Amino acid sequence: MKALLENAKYAVILAVISSLAASVSIFVWSSVKMLLAILHMFSGLFSSEATGMAAHMVAILDSFILAVILYIFAIALYELFIGDLNLPDWLVIKDLDDLKKKLSSVIALMLAVTFLEHLAEWNDPQGTLMFAIAIAAVIFALVFYMKMKEKKE
Repeated sequence: MKALLENAKYAVILAVISSLAASVSIFVWSSVKMLLAILHMFSGLFSSEATGMAAHMVAILDSFILAVILYIFAIALYELFIGDLNLPDWLVIKDLDDLKKKLSSVIALMLAVTFLEHLAEWNDPQGTLMFAIAIAAVIFALVFYMKMKEKKE
């Protein structure tokens, strides 16, 4: 049983490969979308066609952040269950708390970008305010959690 449990850690490779494949796919897809948006922006340089490009580019930026989250998750799973990787110090993940902290900060960034995207559309001021309050509450909870973990350490 011991050998089975010790070797079962390699099942995590499936999650690592899947997360990495999804991350690379989103990076490629987002890069193509950004290139097309840039081309569209310059093709409509002298017309009003290029309006709304800022919101569209912010949405693409959101996709890049999702790709980063998946990449960090793949790295973390590999480091936690399989072995060490040669990474910059800020990306080394030693335990689940490290993973939670890194993902929390990237998720907070993603929420901020999502709010910026919503703000760029500006359809419903009251809805935008409620959306901002909800996002602020989630970001506050993430930051509060990280600060409380730091105090315990």
